[in-house]
Amino acid sequence: MMDWIQAFLKKHGRLQAFDDVWKTLPPYPGFLVPKKAYREVAQWQGKEMRNLGRCILGVLAVALCQPQSSQVISFKHALRCVRALVDFTMIAQYRSHTSDTIAYMEHYLDQSHRMKSIFLEFQVTKHTLANVDEQRREIRHQRTQMSQPMAPSKRRRIRDDDREEEHERRMDWIHHKSHFNFIKIHLLSHFSDHIRQFGNIPMYSMECGELEHKEQIKDGRRRSNKNDAVRQIVHSSSRQHAIRMRLLNLKSLQRHGANLSADILQHLESTTSPVTAPVVRRRILKGRQDDVSNLMDFSKVSGVSLKSICRELI
Repeated sequence: MMDWIQAFLKKHGRLQAFDDVWKTLPPYPGFLVPKKAYREVAQWQGKEMRNLGRCILGVLAVALCQPQSSQVISFKHALRCVRALVDFTMIAQYRSHTSDTIAYMEHYLDQSHRMKSIFLEFQVTKHTLANVDEQRREIRHQRTQMSQPMAPSKRRRIRDDDREEEHERRMDWIHHKSHFNFIKIHLLSHFSDHIRQFGNIPMYSMECGELEHKEQIKDGRRRSNKNDAVRQIVHSSSRQHAIRMRLLNLKSLQRHGANLSADILQHLESTTSPVTAPVVRRRILKGRQDDVSNLMDFSKVSGVSLKSICRELI
């Protein structure tokens, strides 16, 4: 959707206005304020995409304000399509659903399908663009062969008419060959049936796997000696999981009044949570000298007191 919006804004000269509004979003609890313009972000993460869904409609409405007379209908259709998709996405993230919420989802999806034609010219495949360019080259070649001597004013007028005709043919060809029949749009139609059969959508999110990849795989490899790291990562994760399960079982037995030894009770009292706190990774300073890996080493080498370094950093 954002590719369509960006191309739509570029066509109507509102891309800079969108970036200006995007950078001036005020802070709000639970909302991460963007630090860069939209076009300056090279890679989007899950939290950033969720923030985008919360504010995209307002930012787009401000960027499309005060349209010209020829832009009013296009801007209205674009806003309605984006609003329907945003409403559909927000309701799809509910943790529980009723027949009313599912009906709302289907209604917003139907509304987006009715209005999505405004972005059809931006859903163009490379094959379609190649055909359009080939057709344009053939037309220009035919006109070159049929050209005759004429006055400069008449030549400019004919050139403008030809350019306008090329643009109309190009848009007709693009609208004829472009379509929304691709997998991501088709999957949206199955969301309501999926919720009825299997439950809410966030229950099948892949963020848990990505988080485990960060904590188990990356941290496990850092703790290993890099020699057969896969085996060490698996053994370390298995041991931690077994210890956590053992602590959970002991706490459950304690709540049910089981007769546990004094050492186990003392250990359970000292353990606030069966899940160990995440290891805080410290940033290693990288420079030309191998003996500098932290602020204390940097203080010794540079001759600047550690207190002065901390004061400047704060």
